[in-house]
Amino acid sequence: MARHRSPGTRHAPPTQTYEQQSEQGDHARGARIPSHHSTVLVAVAIAAVIAVIGTMLSFTGALGPPSEEDVNLASRDLAVLPTPELPVPELLTPDPEPTTEAPAPTSEAPAEDKGDDKDGQEGGLGEAVARAARFPAQIIDASKWYLTLPTGSEGRPDTVDTKDLATYASKWFQLNDTKDGVVFTANAGGATTANSHYPRSELREMTGGENASWDGSSGTHTMEVDQAITKTPSTKPDVISAQIHGGDDDVMQIHLSGSSLTVKYADGDKDVVLDPAYKLGERFRVKIQSAAGTVKVWFNGALKASLPISGTGNYFKAGAYVNSNPEKGADPSDVGQVVIYGLKINHSA
Repeated sequence: MARHRSPGTRHAPPTQTYEQQSEQGDHARGARIPSHHSTVLVAVAIAAVIAVIGTMLSFTGALGPPSEEDVNLASRDLAVLPTPELPVPELLTPDPEPTTEAPAPTSEAPAEDKGDDKDGQEGGLGEAVARAARFPAQIIDASKWYLTLPTGSEGRPDTVDTKDLATYASKWFQLNDTKDGVVFTANAGGATTANSHYPRSELREMTGGENASWDGSSGTHTMEVDQAITKTPSTKPDVISAQIHGGDDDVMQIHLSGSSLTVKYADGDKDVVLDPAYKLGERFRVKIQSAAGTVKVWFNGALKASLPISGTGNYFKAGAYVNSNPEKGADPSDVGQVVIYGLKINHSA
């Protein structure tokens, strides 16, 4: 049976059908690139890569291999980049933590006399010498003294001669803890000299290895002492810290009795008050000068006393002369003590 076709179907232009199918296909599957076009693109890409590699090889051959200083950042030469040296930070030492502890107490010299002496030592005592001192004689000139101790037998106490004093130290004659003073200590029950009833740790003036002996009516004779009386016996609390002794007896003394610090003279019958309320441990300066038959005494720079002196056989003494003993009711182990920070003597015609 023959199919019936309409006239329009038989005579439709073929190009119209192709365009409709192509348009429908594009919408349904997306635009297709002919296969020969893809082949061309791949070939072009390969050729470009080959060209770039060739250029790089040619450039490398001309300049040589890259150095560590001239690195191609687009290549694997990043592995040889130099490692930068970073500065090492300095470690800071932490500041010390503040302390609330009070400083140890110190003995201070009176303010009125802070000048250098003739030896260039401040206040008669060089600070550097004091710090390095090992023996008392490094503070006190041993060549001008010998020492009487409260040890030995009654009437024959032990003594230390001038030649041995330079390296001598004991519980009776030693440096203080700060090594700027000499501590003289004598116990109330200690040995005494033949002409005394009281013990002492005391220096006696010497001249050229012999006992000093000078005339109070001629020449000028001076002793300056920087000291503190630190202990007295509990019974009869009397200590003499410096004196001029004559041929037969004491001429004058720096004498502490209780809390009264005085200059005693005329065999103890007369006195001049230096400090009526002295406190143990207070540091003071005394200058004693004999000239033209008169002894003058300065206390912390102020002239306090002027008294007569006569005769020959005089000499200076300094230390701890304890005017107490068991006969006065003192315990034999009870002590008197004086610290001397500076001691000078001078004689002129």
